[in-house]
Amino acid sequence: MAFAGILLVSTAIYLTGNAQEENATDTPAPSQIGTDIDISSDRDTFEYFLSTLGEKELGEVQEAYNEFAETVSYGEQQATLFEKYLTYRESIASVSSPDGLTDIEYLRFIHEKMQQLQANAFSSQEQSRLFYEENLAREMTIKKAELQALGVDDQTYQDLWQQTLNTLPPDMKESYQNAELLGHINNLASLDSDEKSYRLTELVGEDAASRIHALEQEENAFDASVQAYLKERETLLNDNSYSEDERLQAIADLRSNHFSSDNHRRVRGLENLDDEEKNRAL
Repeated sequence: MAFAGILLVSTAIYLTGNAQEENATDTPAPSQIGTDIDISSDRDTFEYFLSTLGEKELGEVQEAYNEFAETVSYGEQQATLFEKYLTYRESIASVSSPDGLTDIEYLRFIHEKMQQLQANAFSSQEQSRLFYEENLAREMTIKKAELQALGVDDQTYQDLWQQTLNTLPPDMKESYQNAELLGHINNLASLDSDEKSYRLTELVGEDAASRIHALEQEENAFDASVQAYLKERETLLNDNSYSEDERLQAIADLRSNHFSSDNHRRVRGLENLDDEEKNRAL
């Protein structure tokens, strides 16, 4: 099924603003060495701690969160919400879809089931605060699939999709329009340099095209830094002269030497991908 991964994806993906952060109070999991607790929202905080499952047992994660909660003024209230969130996360594992559903039917089933589980665990206000953007993302995915199933020409599809976007709050409308534009820009990747530049200017204008070109150069430089870093990191991983704690500290120092703290979360994600590709468990 084309959307077979939607359950796991939809529980993890939601739009976020710029992260606010707070220093951790407990000994961090290896993947979080050199990082700060994400306090940009309740859910971001919860997922920060829960992302260490596998490195830590659930009880250790709860203990680490409780230590953090004791250090903030809103900790007691948030801790109650965290317990509800754990219950909700556990309930997701019990979801299974009926056989024989079409892609759109499957999307609708998952969307309805997730909202039901949320309503079982949270008040309507809590549900909106924690899941508004995630639920909206699923709704928009369903709406897009429904429009595509109509089989209309591209211009009619774009008009109908724009009508849907016009029903959203301004900030969310802008986010989805940007995502749509990004999709069009990504489709230019296979074109040669001159054609890509021409089509990009058509899409976004000359000034924006110049900024995108500058960002691409910046991204290429970042990618080069990542490759160099991963190579040095692999050398450390294969060096048996280090104890485990020394190795983790050396990797954290290496990460800090190569990248600003703003990029550490992104880099750790790339480290995890590199480890998975090489079947390496840390």
